[in-house]
Amino acid sequence: MTSTHHTVYRDQPLFDAYEQQMAQDWLPIEIMQLSAGNFRGHYREVGNDDVRVVFEQQNQVIHKRAIIERDFCTVSFARIANQVRVSEYDAFDNSLFFLPSNVEVDIQAASGVETVYFRFEQSKLIEAARVINPKYWEMPTDHILVFDGINRQPLEDFTDYLYQLSALSSDDSLREQQKNINLSVMEYVLLSLDSSLVFDEQSSDVLSRRRAAKSVRQAIDYMHANLERQTCPSIIDICKDLHISQRNLQYNFKKIMGITPNAYLYRLRLNRVRAQLLKPADIGVTVTQLASDWHFWHLGRFSKDYLQLFGELPSTTLHRAFN
Repeated sequence: MTSTHHTVYRDQPLFDAYEQQMAQDWLPIEIMQLSAGNFRGHYREVGNDDVRVVFEQQNQVIHKRAIIERDFCTVSFARIANQVRVSEYDAFDNSLFFLPSNVEVDIQAASGVETVYFRFEQSKLIEAARVINPKYWEMPTDHILVFDGINRQPLEDFTDYLYQLSALSSDDSLREQQKNINLSVMEYVLLSLDSSLVFDEQSSDVLSRRRAAKSVRQAIDYMHANLERQTCPSIIDICKDLHISQRNLQYNFKKIMGITPNAYLYRLRLNRVRAQLLKPADIGVTVTQLASDWHFWHLGRFSKDYLQLFGELPSTTLHRAFN
């Protein structure tokens, strides 16, 4: 039986973090807007069953929480250094991130940053990596790895070429070309990794940030779990149930997220309302109902805060969903 070969090409403007989330339908992910203002961005994806390359950019600060797909891995980089955080690691000049299968990651990207993701079947990538450098790839590949690329420019130049490419989305007559492009993508990525140094993940600064990031992740998981049960946790609830002092919780959030836990929870709830306004469950949905569902009791303040964060009133968002 001849196997099918699915091609992917997606090129779309983005007007909301929720649209950015829905575009990445190949992995469990949630994306929320953290900074205030009208959202504008762009998403482009080229690829097929074996390799995908994703380009995304937005004009607002976003927070992404995802679980990398089973059997797949991602290699990524950001065009602007010091403006992206991947779990406990801050991006730096020439950094490359290896995100392995089944690992939970959270990514915070600043406004204006373009991030690029290469998605591979993990076993194939590791097999090819060990052919190039067997000793180098004896390292465990079950957690995030950060590489300091000595020279990332060839990969960036090749990425620019891929951005202009539409061949991966074409018909089966170009299957051989697709195969060659797949091999080229993997080779460029592997050669960049091979010419890089693995970042010291046992440095005192990384260990400190790892502890802070773990605390923040537990608190955010706690927020999500309570909201799913239709309850809105307080900071006292979080501190009590997670056995952490308010001072430490505040410090960890400021260190990792750049905002307080209260501010994060409030924006999380606003983003949840917006997602449901953009895709209402039925025609009878009202702004008042959704605001109440997400524990906003003062409708006037809710509308004002929603307008400040997203640049439009909640009623405008709902109106657009039905038109």
